[in-house]
Amino acid sequence: MNFFAHYYFDQRLNKPWHNVGLLFPDLLRIFTKSQRISENRWSKNKTSCIPGLAEGIEKHFRADDRFHNWLWFIEMNKELALKIRESNLGLGRDWFISHIFIELAIDHVLVSENQAMVDNLYFDLESCKASGWEVFFNEQAYQELELWLKGYQKFTEHRYIFTYKDTHSVIYALSRIYENTGVGIINDIQSEFLLVLLNDFIPVLKTKMKELNTLIA
Repeated sequence: MNFFAHYYFDQRLNKPWHNVGLLFPDLLRIFTKSQRISENRWSKNKTSCIPGLAEGIEKHFRADDRFHNWLWFIEMNKELALKIRESNLGLGRDWFISHIFIELAIDHVLVSENQAMVDNLYFDLESCKASGWEVFFNEQAYQELELWLKGYQKFTEHRYIFTYKDTHSVIYALSRIYENTGVGIINDIQSEFLLVLLNDFIPVLKTKMKELNTLIA
């Protein structure tokens, strides 16, 4: 799942470190050059002196496991990948695109309907100070603390999750991920196709949100 979906389904009131832990595995991958935190690595060291952070990280992996094994997600991933392939627009790695497409679409629906909770997410991000992150990075033997703090500050200040309300911004986010992972660059014609696909997909997705809530809860 994507950033806000993790927060929406598993956040706890007045527990900022727990709530930011829900995003940590994805943020670590984005903010630092080569560091990853896999479920296998975390299973060997599930503790931290930062209250709630370890629990939030563990919930991230639990939610992703349930989501990625959700039958509807698997079926829609295949269906959307086929539509992308049959468009003959030259979009590579159609399975990867459809996977990210679904996750971003979920964030679009959730952000559009829960903007006050997006504010809460940024409040929690701001509440987790650099000194705490320094302790955690030392504890876990992570590197590139300065890169992490720089990316973390930028992510918090820009508040770009709010842009997911706009479907054009969702496609832009998809394009950036596509480019940053080295697959290629999505051109204007491809973007227009994906935007139409997204607008057709959103009403279908909305009918499955209660099921997803039950699945993750």
